[in-house]
Amino acid sequence: MANLQQLRTLHTVRSHGGIHAAAKALHLSPSAVSQQIKSLSSECGFALVEPEGRGIRLTDEGSIIAEVAARIADLWQTSVARHQTPSTQPQRRPTIALGAFPSAMGTCVLPALRGEDQLPFHLQLFETAPCEGRDLVKAGILQAAVSVKETDGLPVAELDGLHTVPLRHEPFVLVGPPGLVSMAIRCGPEALSGFPWVLPRVGSDCDRLISAHLARHGVLVRPVGRTDDWNLSQDMALALSAVTYVPASALVRREGLSRSVDGAGIPAPSRTVVLVADEAAAVSSWFIVLEQRFKRTCARMSGALHGS
Repeated sequence: MANLQQLRTLHTVRSHGGIHAAAKALHLSPSAVSQQIKSLSSECGFALVEPEGRGIRLTDEGSIIAEVAARIADLWQTSVARHQTPSTQPQRRPTIALGAFPSAMGTCVLPALRGEDQLPFHLQLFETAPCEGRDLVKAGILQAAVSVKETDGLPVAELDGLHTVPLRHEPFVLVGPPGLVSMAIRCGPEALSGFPWVLPRVGSDCDRLISAHLARHGVLVRPVGRTDDWNLSQDMALALSAVTYVPASALVRREGLSRSVDGAGIPAPSRTVVLVADEAAAVSSWFIVLEQRFKRTCARMSGALHGS
């Protein structure tokens, strides 16, 4: 039975005008081309080529078969292309711009993205404040951001219209010299009003969270230092004999500092870290991959914190 390769060879002989030219185009030897034409002639029951000078030419029947062969080859190529699955066709990986606030970048994003070459997309990372990340997602500059959903139990209005996935609930811890922390535990909220405080940068999300929390409990704050760097805030608390609130994930054991979750008899402030994107992006495969990786990393970190 004639096969597609034989038909393609006959068509190439016709279009290139001879055995040698067809062999070069097909990357075959002239003898291999001649053998395929001979086999096809046997299948058809009549000659497809005949001598002409030092070369050959197609017979009338051969020309008809060559025309049919060209149509079959075109139909075959079109059918194969139409039925190729997406996995067999080369695809360009999309580029995703992701923002995250500094502590989330270090404790969630970067640990989750080890082995980025295995991701089905290219990733660009940007350090952003929680509110900045939300705004950039809304503006379409970032595709997603790690932000904060709740401010000490209060909803954040800036998240309206965004798809949010909770990653972890994180309490803050009161940190300071042992004498101040012990006094806060013994004397209650009124003691905190007389303490020097290290607070986040004015107007930042964490400054709003901590200031609103302390105000609700009647604590008057006397700041002696401000920074958005949690490691630096603990160093400043030690150097300035002050107290500070630090997220549990950012705690670093330091000689000369104590900590208390329920210092001064008031509940510690807390926040919920979330992954945000617009509603359309939330159903994309890349968002699902990020969500799964970040949740696994946060679960491992939560287990480590509770085990410490």
